[in-house]
Amino acid sequence: MGFGGRRGVWLTGLVVFGLVFVLFLESWVLGGFAEDPLQGTPLALVEDGIRIKGGLPSLDDTEQGRYVSRFKNGVTAVYTLEAALQTAMENYFKRYRVPYGVFVAIDPNTGKILASVEYSSIDPKAERLAFRATYPAASIFKLVTASAALEEKKARPDTQITFHGGLYRLGPKNWVDNPKRDKQKISLAEALAKSCNVAFAKVALRWLNAPTLLSYAERFQFNRPIPFELPVQVSRMEIDQSERGLAMTAAGFGDVGLSPLHGAMIGAAIANDGVMMSPCLVDQVRAANGEKLYECAPKIFSTAISSETAQSLRDMMAMTVISGTSRKAFRMKRREVSLRGITIGGKTGSLTGEDPPGKYSWFVGMAPLEDPEIAVAALVINHPKWRIKASQVAKEGFATYFQSENLKRIASQ
Repeated sequence: MGFGGRRGVWLTGLVVFGLVFVLFLESWVLGGFAEDPLQGTPLALVEDGIRIKGGLPSLDDTEQGRYVSRFKNGVTAVYTLEAALQTAMENYFKRYRVPYGVFVAIDPNTGKILASVEYSSIDPKAERLAFRATYPAASIFKLVTASAALEEKKARPDTQITFHGGLYRLGPKNWVDNPKRDKQKISLAEALAKSCNVAFAKVALRWLNAPTLLSYAERFQFNRPIPFELPVQVSRMEIDQSERGLAMTAAGFGDVGLSPLHGAMIGAAIANDGVMMSPCLVDQVRAANGEKLYECAPKIFSTAISSETAQSLRDMMAMTVISGTSRKAFRMKRREVSLRGITIGGKTGSLTGEDPPGKYSWFVGMAPLEDPEIAVAALVINHPKWRIKASQVAKEGFATYFQSENLKRIASQ
């Protein structure tokens, strides 16, 4: 090889070296080779927020009423969890020693998780109960059916539905219109409050269809992953095209799973004029020098329904507490000082499930209805006998939250 050939090789090598050096320098300037400030913690920054590797770190310290984790490298993680609410609900489940109990509370305006409580007297090592979707949604799904009927302008809260055979019997003999036998009447609002199965089957058969019901379920994020700091199982929803499939699913007896976190998000969307916010558990992360490394910024996850439909649903859910399926649990609320003057809305659900086995009791709701500050989902699995119902858990949660908020207001004056 002559000098010209060697010179060409030398020049090519110099160019390559220069490019590599420039890329190295650029990466160094941008921090590509800098030490990860979250190294040594279970936290990791990702494109759409932050993730917690493994389980939630132990919550053994608080800062201004919220739980924090302080890591050995000086990093501090501040969670959205309200310590007073979290502790009170943990103690409540322990007091009744329920087989399985879950309570999730969300700020509907921001998506911040105010409490995420799990307890099991028969499986103390059970984890992430709030994020499992193996639980049947039961009559909580009636909120989706009602949303579809209202949003599609097929029915109003005062629309009357005629039926026979009682509120809870469900089958072709009573969901098919029979003018000779359908002598009972119930409004859509009353049907939601009293969880009338046949009324919701008739609503779906008369005014909806399987694709429409599925589309509204997906507006509420069924069959879709939920972005969160910890893994959340997808709440599945399947429906066949048959009359039976539509009727059973609309009434809450379909192949529909629901996680308590997702249940609270559904309640929060209805509370927030139909807008579902992305849930957030880590409020902020600070470096040892106080530099803010991350902060939860409220983000819209989806718009499930219009504000008008959401308002109608809240009004209908108020009847559940006043005269419907949770009236007994909230009847004594006048004796709860913190709940005086607080209007509450909710929806109950109950069904037998297999994973884990037992009788499932749900409550999804919000308060105060005029301007909701908190949305909750409570789930209790009783086996073999009933201990407490989800409505009682929700009432305890609301009472604790508003008592804490009252104390904050007094302290700030």
